[in-house]
Amino acid sequence: MARRQRRSESLAEEMQSWAKRYETDEGSRRFESGLTLKVLFGAFFVGFLMMPGALYLSIQTGQGAGGAAAPWVAVILFTEIARRSFQTARRQELYILLALTGAAVGAGGQYSHYIFDSYFINSQQAESFEVSDKVPDWSIPPKDSEAHAERSLLHKDWWIAARDKRTVFGIAVGPITLMLILQLLGRMRHLSGSYFLYRLTADFEKLPYPMAPVHAQGATALAESTTKTETWRWRVFSIGSIIGMAWGAVYVGIPQVSGALGMSEPLRIIPIPFIDFTQSVESFAPTGVFAIHTDASQILHGFVMPIPVVIAQFVAACFSQFILNPFLYRHDILNTWEPGMDVRVTMLRNSLDFWMSFGYGRSFAFAILGLGTIASMLWARRRREASAQAQAVGGGGVWKAPPGRGDFPLWATLLIWALGMTGYVYVVHRLIPNFPLAFLLGFGFLYTPLNSYISARTFGIMSRDLFDIPYIREATFILSKYDEIDIWFAPFPNEDYGTETERWRVLELTGTTFTSRVLADFIAWPVLLIAGIAAWHFIWKLAPIPSAQYQFSQMMWPIFATQRALWITALRDGHSEQLQAIRPAFVMVGMVASLGVYGLSVAARLPYKHIAGYGFIGGLGADPGQFLLQFIGALVGRYAMIKRFGRNRWSRYNPVLLAGFWCGLALVGMAGVALDLIQKSVIVKPF
Repeated sequence: MARRQRRSESLAEEMQSWAKRYETDEGSRRFESGLTLKVLFGAFFVGFLMMPGALYLSIQTGQGAGGAAAPWVAVILFTEIARRSFQTARRQELYILLALTGAAVGAGGQYSHYIFDSYFINSQQAESFEVSDKVPDWSIPPKDSEAHAERSLLHKDWWIAARDKRTVFGIAVGPITLMLILQLLGRMRHLSGSYFLYRLTADFEKLPYPMAPVHAQGATALAESTTKTETWRWRVFSIGSIIGMAWGAVYVGIPQVSGALGMSEPLRIIPIPFIDFTQSVESFAPTGVFAIHTDASQILHGFVMPIPVVIAQFVAACFSQFILNPFLYRHDILNTWEPGMDVRVTMLRNSLDFWMSFGYGRSFAFAILGLGTIASMLWARRRREASAQAQAVGGGGVWKAPPGRGDFPLWATLLIWALGMTGYVYVVHRLIPNFPLAFLLGFGFLYTPLNSYISARTFGIMSRDLFDIPYIREATFILSKYDEIDIWFAPFPNEDYGTETERWRVLELTGTTFTSRVLADFIAWPVLLIAGIAAWHFIWKLAPIPSAQYQFSQMMWPIFATQRALWITALRDGHSEQLQAIRPAFVMVGMVASLGVYGLSVAARLPYKHIAGYGFIGGLGADPGQFLLQFIGALVGRYAMIKRFGRNRWSRYNPVLLAGFWCGLALVGMAGVALDLIQKSVIVKPF
């Protein structure tokens, strides 16, 4: 028993040891509200200006450049206005502004799947698989609807179903009307669910959330810039901004400006989003993939992330692609790959042959490890007679929250979540009444809480979501034998609140009360919904999506459409490729191998053996090019920067440096987007 308790405590000690490197205010802080009238006005004003540019970047370069960039531009403008008005800005205000501007981008991004749906229903893939005329009207307007030809989200077919007048709560819903109902129920579930999980992982288990200080330190640095007491934070933040601007000028600035100048194909010095070397490595590593992702911020991520995680996941990815994949190929397991395939097709074929099933088993292993850890901590706590002794065991096992943080009763959060999930299941059941209700209840009240907890733990350890079982939604549809197409377009209660727990940690690090964040979210929500429709309506009118102006969507949307068509028609002929890809033997291999790797890492006498074990398991099957820049950053930080600045100083510097890099990239990106949008909206071409 003592050895079992000691192992769980060792994991907690590892987490706390790493978290202390990024702690702000030496662990003590005063909580204040960040919700003020000037913050709300600033968020609405800047959100309306930043949203079109951020959405434009997301379909041109992918998710990285758009979503992370806009909030920092908003905060920079806000602080500059404050300085010139001889006012100061508290870091609580700046973080709430940062969060609201990020919510503005999210509010616009939630309409992006309607643009993809419009592309899909008119695509060659939907036509060849004979699904374009079978899509339900409450999901996408009919193929012959003028909403697609006009490229307009304001057309009535987006709001009221053209033919199938399905009612929810007495309302005849169209695609966007249905989304608004689900948004309200979703806020109830996500706020309460993520808060409860944060209390569990942060207050009880004491997990560090290593990437949370990036936003916390960035807001602190910008707040200091409005006072006369600037410290090292502002200097480091400025250095990061200059680096980000230099990289952004090459990465996104030149393509945007060249496109605005009328070039048929924008000039790109560095390919977006990756440089594919898969065909170059197939001679010595058949079925192996290697595509270097060109997002330079990953180098700075390597500075911040726990070094054992970065090294372990890179080594695991290299082992998977250059040793394990060729071995599986020679033994006829990866048997659908053909020479000449690029990274996208190779990853798809390998996933169907082996790695999708392996991923199921790995996720089950993570579930076992997570539940085992929390069970051992609960058992240890019950055996302690005094609360002071419970606090000393691994730093975990106590639910007590810091005073003044603005916490909520745990029973109330669970009740709100249950009401939100019940309403969600009701809506889904109304849309697809013939689908077995037991599946909906099982996912809503069993799978979602379990998956969210596991995800929250991985975010608390690595700031990365590793445990969402791949294709679980699609596999459920296939196993249910429900062969109607409408199920593939309906919402489904397989959710993950764990990825949202990090924002509660940032609130705590900046000394911002939880209540001010919740109130700000609900106040801004209606306005941002309207702004999102307006932004996408404007962008969609400029040019078809995808097209040559939007490289990321032009490269990736066709394969996304193919994958979607394959899933939708999975049961049509009775022997789908997707169904055959779920192989119990490989699932068992994934679970046993993952548990074995973790056990070996714990048995090894290495520093941070628990963290390294999680990292190695998470890197299995991944593309090493995805982690290469992060790996380089970790080595530079460990062997150059720590020697130059010392471990303690460098641990404080690197989150601020990364925040500054994001801001510098944002300044260049948004300037180029503004030029491009102005050019497209002013110049009208005759053909």
